[in-house]
Amino acid sequence: MEPNVEKSNYAETEKPSLFGVITSPVVQFKRLREKPIIGIPLFIVIVLIAVGYIFQGLGMNYDELLKSSSLDGLTDEQIEMTKTITKYGTIFGGIFGGIIALFIVPLIYWLCVKISGGVTSYKKMLSLGLFTAFISNIGLVINGLVLYFTDASSIYSVTSLASIIPAGKSAAAFLSSIEIFSIWSYILVAVGLHHTGGISKKAAWISAVVLFVIMLVFSLVGGLVNSVAGA
Repeated sequence: MEPNVEKSNYAETEKPSLFGVITSPVVQFKRLREKPIIGIPLFIVIVLIAVGYIFQGLGMNYDELLKSSSLDGLTDEQIEMTKTITKYGTIFGGIFGGIIALFIVPLIYWLCVKISGGVTSYKKMLSLGLFTAFISNIGLVINGLVLYFTDASSIYSVTSLASIIPAGKSAAAFLSSIEIFSIWSYILVAVGLHHTGGISKKAAWISAVVLFVIMLVFSLVGGLVNSVAGA
């Protein structure tokens, strides 16, 4: 029996695998609870964020994105300058915002665990956040590559409902939030809050669903505001 016990103890202390979250998330989240890791996952996720936003920024159709009314009265040189500023603003703003979010979102996860009566640390929730962000940013890279190499619309994500359901710009902004990789990452958040955060399955799923709904509400409001502003 002793060899089996030693093998079991080794498995419990084995380092989590970032790529393993794709095929065996429960195993990785259990390992994160015992041995959270930050460095390598953080580097990989930042690379994904940078690559995704670079391709997205370079691949956008700015004639489609910028409303013609906002360009009225501008010279050709001013229009090109506006497009250039928008392009690099999208790239650098997206990268900066994405990296900042990596450190803010774990605070929300930590709060969810505390509200649910669990005990965890910011380091564990940061590690969980990086593992879930790995999935959502794979989606960012895929959408960026599609946008760069094809004539796909710059208004919505090609992996979202907006790509298959015709809608106006405000509705498209909402439907774009219902996206495969985003939903996948929220499912992983629920699993991770349970196994890494130590809260019940019910509390973990409620937390994940509430966070997802809040994200959808913000997307809906943002779409409505943009629609009114462009009216």
